[in-house]
Amino acid sequence: MAGFAAFPNKRLCDVVFPGTHDAGIYGPELGGTAKTQSLSLGEQAAAGVRYFDLRIATIKTGNGLEQRAYHAPALKKVSGKEGNYQKPSLTSAVAIGTFTGHGSDRLSQMLDQARSFVMQNAGEFLILRFSKCGDMQDVVNQCILKLGDERFAQNVNLNIASINSLQGKVITIFDQGDFNKLSPASKATPGILPVKAMFNSEEGHATYEPYKWGLQYFGKYSNTRSTDKNIRKQLEILSQGPVSSPEMLGMMYWTLTTKIGEKLLKTFESIQVRDRKMWNSGQQALVKAWRAGVRDHIVARAGHQHRQWLANGYPPTAMGRSAKSFMPNIIMMDFADPDRCATIWNLNLTTDDMMARMGNDLTNVGSIL
Repeated sequence: MAGFAAFPNKRLCDVVFPGTHDAGIYGPELGGTAKTQSLSLGEQAAAGVRYFDLRIATIKTGNGLEQRAYHAPALKKVSGKEGNYQKPSLTSAVAIGTFTGHGSDRLSQMLDQARSFVMQNAGEFLILRFSKCGDMQDVVNQCILKLGDERFAQNVNLNIASINSLQGKVITIFDQGDFNKLSPASKATPGILPVKAMFNSEEGHATYEPYKWGLQYFGKYSNTRSTDKNIRKQLEILSQGPVSSPEMLGMMYWTLTTKIGEKLLKTFESIQVRDRKMWNSGQQALVKAWRAGVRDHIVARAGHQHRQWLANGYPPTAMGRSAKSFMPNIIMMDFADPDRCATIWNLNLTTDDMMARMGNDLTNVGSIL
């Protein structure tokens, strides 16, 4: 099993690792237009996934009200005799289930699986990212209760944290907007950390803050069912990565979402059927796109910056850090499996090779890729 254990002395921002989009959306009751994973959270971790996108809502089931992962663009609030709960919906006003659904496992079960994994694999750690939850305060409370001593309980900038300082723990991060609304006690709890998305196409990208607790990343999903469109869109997004933030984590979405209205005849096509197109023969499409993303950043930024730094007499170690510049670190995918995860972990070998060659010729960056 590939994982963080192979890189104990590196920082998180220097490693490429797999993440799962809508990580909790698995189970036999889900239809093809909603299901995004075929493995449980624990099985995804065993396959090599280390970053999990989880959206949790209070769902009405045959067992009553339960906290489960959901897949939908909105939640419809419902008040019944059982209490208040939410329905995964296309809009906040109308519940339409064709493209929506919820996973089989309760949040408590997924937390148990995460805790069990790190207890059995002391060199590893998992990052659980919670967003768009129906009751984020309850999610925080369950994380504290269920993860116990295996919950990462420090306030640090995760981007620059060393791998060995995170090993054996489950890290919990919460979307910045939701984090801001938590109770003062929760926000003051060590290890209840915000995650901030830096990409903003309308208002201008946010600036990386080196002393900010939590995690800061740059990336955005493409919202398309077309492989070619997704590749173009991801490279366009990555090309806008901040110039001055080598510690920024890059997030690259290797997913094909359901977009209603795009090729209407294929609206009801299974996500898994479309997803296979992203993992073609030899899984080289991902490697090619990832390398292109790295190349664009190195050529556009590091080349110019290196020449300036070299002329000013900066030490090679400083220039080496700048060479990384901005790299797609987290590769988000649907339907994780060991082969796909291995492809992503192997990108770390590509990184080392690219950076080594760059170090040999800082004045002619474009020619070495």
